Amino acid sequence: MKKFISTIFLIITFFLPQITSLPVDAIGSVNWLLVKENQLGKEWLDLGSLKILNENELTVLTRFYENPTKDKDKGETFLYVMRINCLNKEFRDISRNGIPNLNSKWETSKNDELIESVINESCSRGI
Repeated sequence: MKKFISTIFLIITFFLPQITSLPVDAIGSVNWLLVKENQLGKEWLDLGSLKILNENELTVLTRFYENPTKDKDKGETFLYVMRINCLNKEFRDISRNGIPNLNSKWETSKNDELIESVINESCSRGI
């Protein structure tokens, strides 16, 4: 039993650091494209995440950096998975920061130029 524990200890001590230091590729490397920047912040989309669902809809991973304001000293970054209907120019945030949003409703951009830019760029590349 002591020999077994010693062997396990040796494996963990000497081999584990070598294994964990090997380069690892992400499951799906991101390819961020900055689509718009304005006084509110910056909006990117990940070209590698663009998935066509049907002839009118797609999903895409987006990143929004909210600029600092008077109330907040630091800017914040949010990740969204958006489902976009290119025909109707509507979207749903189906995930925010990795948390699924199961109750999301279709909505328009409400003249938000950052969201409009994501919709237009995604639809021009995907459908």
